[in-house]
Amino acid sequence: MANYDVKGMSCAACQARVEKAVNGVDGVTSCTVSLLTNSMSVEGTASPDVICAAVKAAGYRAKLSAGEISFDDDTAQIRSRLMISAVILIVLMYFSMGVMMFGWPMPFGIPHSHVTIAVTEMVLSGVILWINRIFFIRGMTGLIHRSPNMDTLVSLGSGISWLWSLYILARIISAHNSGDMDRAGALSMNLYFESAAMILVLITVGKLLEAVSKGRTTSALRGLMELRPQTALLYRDGAEVIVPIEEVGVGDIYIVKAGDYIPVDGVVIEGESRVDESALTGESELVIKTVGDHVSAATISGSGRIRCRAEKVGEDTTLAQIIKLVSDAAVTKAPIARVADRVSAVFVPAVIGIACVTFIVWMLTGAEVGYALERAISVLVISCPCALGLATPVAIMVANGRGARSGILFKTSEAIETTGRVQNIVLDKTGTVTEGVIIDDTVAGASGADIDRTAGDRIRPDSAEAIRELKAMGIRVAMISGDKEAKARAIAGEAGIDEVIAEVMPADKSDKVEEMKKSGCTIMIGDGINDAPALTIADVGMAIGAGTDIAMDAADVVLVKSSLMDAVSAIRLSRKTLTNIHQNLFWAFIYNCIGIPLAAGCFIPLTGWTLTPMFGAAAMSLSSVCVVTNALRLNHVKIS
Repeated sequence: MANYDVKGMSCAACQARVEKAVNGVDGVTSCTVSLLTNSMSVEGTASPDVICAAVKAAGYRAKLSAGEISFDDDTAQIRSRLMISAVILIVLMYFSMGVMMFGWPMPFGIPHSHVTIAVTEMVLSGVILWINRIFFIRGMTGLIHRSPNMDTLVSLGSGISWLWSLYILARIISAHNSGDMDRAGALSMNLYFESAAMILVLITVGKLLEAVSKGRTTSALRGLMELRPQTALLYRDGAEVIVPIEEVGVGDIYIVKAGDYIPVDGVVIEGESRVDESALTGESELVIKTVGDHVSAATISGSGRIRCRAEKVGEDTTLAQIIKLVSDAAVTKAPIARVADRVSAVFVPAVIGIACVTFIVWMLTGAEVGYALERAISVLVISCPCALGLATPVAIMVANGRGARSGILFKTSEAIETTGRVQNIVLDKTGTVTEGVIIDDTVAGASGADIDRTAGDRIRPDSAEAIRELKAMGIRVAMISGDKEAKARAIAGEAGIDEVIAEVMPADKSDKVEEMKKSGCTIMIGDGINDAPALTIADVGMAIGAGTDIAMDAADVVLVKSSLMDAVSAIRLSRKTLTNIHQNLFWAFIYNCIGIPLAAGCFIPLTGWTLTPMFGAAAMSLSSVCVVTNALRLNHVKIS
């Protein structure tokens, strides 16, 4: 899978357009685009140049990423644009509202006339349109490439308002020159210069709030990236030297003082320290590390001075692998998002069509052109494809970060969704329910043929509690083992497991899981090489952190702390995420279903309710913010 950074997207319609363009390239087997992170993942044999060319032909820009999410924080740029626009808008409103409606005096000795006021409004609003020209550039580019987007709606709404006002200004000047001041005054009431400017300012307010909120959804991944040490203290030729982290190689000896970050994964060869591993595991209790113990990059030596030998460096460290897992999950797409994607693909053209129909209908009812335009413009600026596009990915991203902070790593968005739908769980016995084979010192020299394989194999301290929790959640729990029936049932009884599948050969585990899947969504939890096929065949495979690399590669979810209680937490988090997504999708759909008819004036005959373009723009701005804010609540849900 190759990851790309995509530039120029502004809403879900853009996302759908890019996906369609790339999926149409020969050699591409799948393409997933994330509006939240402005990233794209592509599988297949097509070359990066061909893929980037397809994105460019669709009206956007793409380039190969460095393998991780790139955070293009344009918050500062949006804030600057907003501040300047807001100041000019205040001056504009002084003329359009204060002078025109309340008779306030003209400043700076400007002659008081309908023409001078209108021209002043035109100039001030024109400056605001120029400052926010990005909406028009992106909107018209999308229209030219037959992929209208949210910016198209905004630019059409604002642009039509401004051009209509320009036409009215010409008529005001004509009436003024002919001496018909009453006509000039009446025409002045049909100016929409301030609406054209206000629409852009309000949408920019929403964009700023959205950018800030989006930044919070990726805070967990940003935090992980910021943990990466930049230097290491190496022991070379009898001396201690500080080197850039990139210069550390496997086998190098490095030193960690109290309070310092451990630079790379390694093994302690001298000294002892209490290490804070909370950044990786979410566990706040310090862990004692002494000679022979393994340490991980980005953990902190809380006390003592230790000397270690580097075992994994660069992209092979535990931290780098976690970052990669979280990053890869961010550019995948959950199945639940497909409904919103299908709607988003046709949403903007449909809204433009509705706006045209609205204008025509009001004209046929005998309304003035200005009023019919106001209704059509309101439709354009209240519609929000962004809320639909963000409903799922923001919740997935927040949940992914929430899980990472707790030592639960989801590899894909689909895994986050599917985990919450679990009905059956199959647990491997040795090393999952139990701690693994423990051989007493008195028989340490005996033969894997003379010693009972289950001798001393005790269940993990929290296995029984976790199994009680799973059963209380209505989940069917079974244990699978290669041991004899009696021995397997003894362990199962101690752990509180009623269903036991014993005397199963490693090659047959996947068959048993496949059979279990017939009765519902099934999770397999294991840790060994022989669990890999079963982990792959299950709807969701979970590998405990102390397991083998092969098992973790085959799994969809990694439980870093090797605790079955984290499986319970993963399921809870997934279920809460699904609920959050449903709330977001409901809000996004219901907002547009109510807002568009309201803006079109459908409720006027029944209730008299109407909506100005300015209120429509404000509603559009807040809709996406509501979706993102609701997703951020997942940061505070209790899952343990």
